[in-house]
Amino acid sequence: MYLSDANLPSPVDAYVQYTRSLLRFGTPDHLGQNEHLGGLLLLGAVSAAEGYFRSIFSQVLEICPMSREASAEKQINLGGVLWHGYSEFRRSAFEHITFCSREDLKRHSRAYICFDLKDSYFKDPLSEFDKVCHLRHGLIHNGGILPGRNAVQVGAKPGRSPKRIDLDFGNLQSLIAAIDTLVLTFNRELFNEMCRRWATSWRQRNDWDGANASRIFNFIWRVHFCKELHSQRPGKRNITRSECLNKIVSQYDL
Repeated sequence: MYLSDANLPSPVDAYVQYTRSLLRFGTPDHLGQNEHLGGLLLLGAVSAAEGYFRSIFSQVLEICPMSREASAEKQINLGGVLWHGYSEFRRSAFEHITFCSREDLKRHSRAYICFDLKDSYFKDPLSEFDKVCHLRHGLIHNGGILPGRNAVQVGAKPGRSPKRIDLDFGNLQSLIAAIDTLVLTFNRELFNEMCRRWATSWRQRNDWDGANASRIFNFIWRVHFCKELHSQRPGKRNITRSECLNKIVSQYDL
């Protein structure tokens, strides 16, 4: 059988672990030996980013009443519900949509989780991610040849010959860095937004139960926290859930 059980960590940890495992194969020597390898590794990284967005969106639906209201009339696939069951059915909400363009991500973020991707944080990361997605289109749908529409969008130099997507070590590193930037920026800003909602708007709702405040914050922290990166950044090692909570309580005078 071609399937095995997966024990998934937080959405951002799953993204980081998967992309880092891919990059171990993206050495200059390996890339030089196979002209298709760079494109395949890039596809894997884009797939990991889509997996991150589907997973974090489904987690937000579980905890955020505003997002549940916004999503209440959206359609989901019955097959996804049957597969995931009652406890995980929210995961099926995003199996039929794509996150492979700037506009897709902005539209779905606003429609499902009421989260606007402000230009002050997201303009450049989304623009770079869009370039990656145009390359992805050529890799998946055109045998590695960049279609004309996508070539125009990424600013490729015109020529008489078709353009094959050819990724060397430097290209691959910069493209995956662009995906990283978007995913990590999204994760950080969404965490900030969930903390703001937890401290303000959720508490003003009739369905708010103050007895669950600590449990809800723990959930927010858990699904956004990246153990992989936290352990690699010495300056951030002392930031704990309790310290973060205390800062929020102080900031919002709770």
